[in-house]
Amino acid sequence: MIIIPAIDLMSGICVRLTKGKFNTRKKYSDNPVEVAKRWKGEGARWLHVIDLDGARSGKLKNLKVISKIKEEVDIKIQYGGGIRNIEAIKKVLFKGADRVILGTGAIEDINFLNASISCCKNKVILSLDYGKDGVIFKNGWQKETDINIFEIIRKLESYGVEETIVTDISRDGTLEGIDFNFLKKILKSSKLKFIVAGGIGSLEDIIHLKEIEEMGVSGVIIGKALYEEEGKIKLKEAIRIGIEK
Repeated sequence: MIIIPAIDLMSGICVRLTKGKFNTRKKYSDNPVEVAKRWKGEGARWLHVIDLDGARSGKLKNLKVISKIKEEVDIKIQYGGGIRNIEAIKKVLFKGADRVILGTGAIEDINFLNASISCCKNKVILSLDYGKDGVIFKNGWQKETDINIFEIIRKLESYGVEETIVTDISRDGTLEGIDFNFLKKILKSSKLKFIVAGGIGSLEDIIHLKEIEEMGVSGVIIGKALYEEEGKIKLKEAIRIGIEK
């Protein structure tokens, strides 16, 4: 079970939001490269980098940060936010991302999703951001859709997708912990592998996820719990739990 630290970007700086609400922005660093170095130094193999400006606007806004990180840090990056077409995918990969995270564009346009899988299957991953009862949200979590997460999961399986990210936006940034009852419903509904995000607030969450790893938990994305001054989670310890047999 891989542990992936998150770096969320607005105007080139590292921030965190609560429940995806842009008016809750809290700045943690002016220097994403230094943050990437820190997580690499603590054992991270991947970074989860999200362009929040891009997610909201539909246009790539913080792409240059990837190049800067890649120039100085030997680490893999999955990057999302504002990626709505094949040209954007290619641009992000050219800038150095190892994997592109698809969201709104793929949800709204099934042809785009199919084309993305066809041309870059191992280089793209879909992020399913859900609220109450599994309702999917888009545009940086600003707009509710009439699509349910279980509906999308069934479609992804039929397309041959093997892994996806799932984020509980009702808990993201709250440090309240994971809604394990609903997460288990997702895991039981599919043979896909899931990278879990949203609400992780303590090592107990990581331990519990590790205990249900065989149900399909392939990874965990940790955000605010790594950044708060009181150190809710120490990355080295989370990684140690994740790799235990």
